[in-house]
Amino acid sequence: MNRMSPVRTQLGLSLIELMVALLITGALLAGVVTVFASSSRAGRTQMVIAGLNDSGRFAIDTLARDLRLAGYRDTDWMLGAMTDPAPIEGLNRVAADGGDTITVRYQAARDCAFVAAPGGLATNTYAVVAGELRCNNLAIAAGVEQMQVYFGEDTDNDGVANRLLAPGTAGLDMTRVVSLRVHLLVRSNSVNAAAGAQSYFFDNAIQPPVGDGQVRREYSLTVALRNPT
Repeated sequence: MNRMSPVRTQLGLSLIELMVALLITGALLAGVVTVFASSSRAGRTQMVIAGLNDSGRFAIDTLARDLRLAGYRDTDWMLGAMTDPAPIEGLNRVAADGGDTITVRYQAARDCAFVAAPGGLATNTYAVVAGELRCNNLAIAAGVEQMQVYFGEDTDNDGVANRLLAPGTAGLDMTRVVSLRVHLLVRSNSVNAAAGAQSYFFDNAIQPPVGDGQVRREYSLTVALRNPT
């Protein structure tokens, strides 16, 4: 009579099986970590861009609203026809000082800092100071590094600007200015928002890379000015 062999019961995993299981588990974990890190970077980038857009668009909208009033009076527009005080002025400054400034005047009870305007003529000066766009030293938007301004001069009296000139350029006739071009350079406020040195476009040129971990973006506008001359 043949005897049946006893059934052997496996009490554990072999070393090879354990190593294969660990290898598979490690690969899965590595994939999960990679996807999570990628999603985190994408989310952080979106937050940085959203913050840039908020600051840049608010600054541009505020400037546009005020600049369109340059020279406004109840009886007549004073741009070109009135030179003392000038309805709009620009000061050319170097990038290290925050770039150019703009001073705009128009009839209003208060200026941009909510101070009563002497004689009903508000004088608002916009400048970049300590990483902020300010009007009469009142903070308007954070994260602004630089502002560049160009006056559009109409040289043939057809109502259209023929050339763009920086403030103080020799030969610029402010009585012929019909538009204003503004470039704002806005940077992120987050630490390590960018990986490595980042170049950026500003003032019609690609600027050299900066390795401070910040993201920079240009916001610009062109405003038509009322000029009766």
